[in-house]
Amino acid sequence: MKKIPISEIFYSIQGEGKYCGTPSVFVRVGGCNLRCPGFGDKGCDSYYAVDKRYQKEWELKSIEDIKTEIKKYLKFDPHLVITGGEPTLYFKELYPLIEWFEGQITIETNATIDIDFEKFPAYKKVAFAMSVKLSNSGEEYNKRVKKNVIKSYAKNAKKSFFKFVIDKDLKKEIEDITKNINLSIYCMPLGATKEELEKNAPFVFEFCLKNGYRYSDRIHIRLFGKKKGV
Repeated sequence: MKKIPISEIFYSIQGEGKYCGTPSVFVRVGGCNLRCPGFGDKGCDSYYAVDKRYQKEWELKSIEDIKTEIKKYLKFDPHLVITGGEPTLYFKELYPLIEWFEGQITIETNATIDIDFEKFPAYKKVAFAMSVKLSNSGEEYNKRVKKNVIKSYAKNAKKSFFKFVIDKDLKKEIEDITKNINLSIYCMPLGATKEELEKNAPFVFEFCLKNGYRYSDRIHIRLFGKKKGV
């Protein structure tokens, strides 16, 4: 089985989204299929798992290697969060891990890579946290929005939800992406530091109230900024 580039594996509290506050083991893969030039270091809180300049810090690990790390924390009955980078780049390689882990799994994804849920049925139990990129990412629409993929995740993995990073009124874009898809919508303030987060949070709070979306804070950034392993 092909090994997977891993940026870090750590035990912490989920800091955002549907399962915010839940003790979780995080497996952060290295590599991403989007660049998000509009975000840069400011909008991406895990740039070290995306930018190839950090590639030398990634370690190739087998599924057994990853299981060994996760087993250290199973006594806490944690969730498993597979994040990145972009985890679905390695959905075939990660599949044995998905089959093995018995608790709740979240995959934090940009929702641009299709998964065959009939061939890989264990993915149906996963909550895909779909952080579909908006125009503020600087990516072209046809690269960042794959509606067939989004609809497939929503149809096959019922626990999934949307998670948007915003710093301005992007309601029309959110509506375009989520139209006719009955999943919860979380909005989070843009920022990779506590200061940036606090600057954008009041607007996002009001934006959620105005539009009936769910507000998600980003606890790890609020408490630790850009620190890794949290």
